[in-house]
Amino acid sequence: MLARELCAEYLSLGKYVTKRQLFTGLDKKRKTKVVDITKTRSRMQRYERLHDRPLIVDTHHPEGIVLNNVTTVVFVLRCDPAILIRRLRQKKWSREKIRENVMAEALDSCYIHARSYYGTRKLVQLDTSHSSVKHSVKTAKSILSGAKIPALRVNWLSKLENNESLSIYLGC
Repeated sequence: MLARELCAEYLSLGKYVTKRQLFTGLDKKRKTKVVDITKTRSRMQRYERLHDRPLIVDTHHPEGIVLNNVTTVVFVLRCDPAILIRRLRQKKWSREKIRENVMAEALDSCYIHARSYYGTRKLVQLDTSHSSVKHSVKTAKSILSGAKIPALRVNWLSKLENNESLSIYLGC
């Protein structure tokens, strides 16, 4: 939706990797592909050169693939683990995949990886827990237009500990 609103190219990195077979093998436990970072980075650089419109890349793992020097803003979408678990159950994800994703969110995994690669200046966290896609897109567009928003400080782990619900999420 953001790409449409900005007349930008949209690329789902997972679908791109699958379609072009840019993976080294399969992780049987997680039932997912293992991305070949070097090949994917090379293909992404070619892709960026061929398109003159801005590019929005949808991924959980951009570090080393979407290069820092061509990246303007990195939005890390956040979600309260209690809400995330409901959303993933509605999508009929496996119990293990839900547990893995909820724990990654609780431990700030995507945020920490993005921060270590892109630094804090390009990084914006958006809490999507109670926001519609339309509202999140509106917020992202405002930020891209230069609007200042208060820095989001997310600490799901502390919230889970305070609610004594961490063990529930470990088992999902």
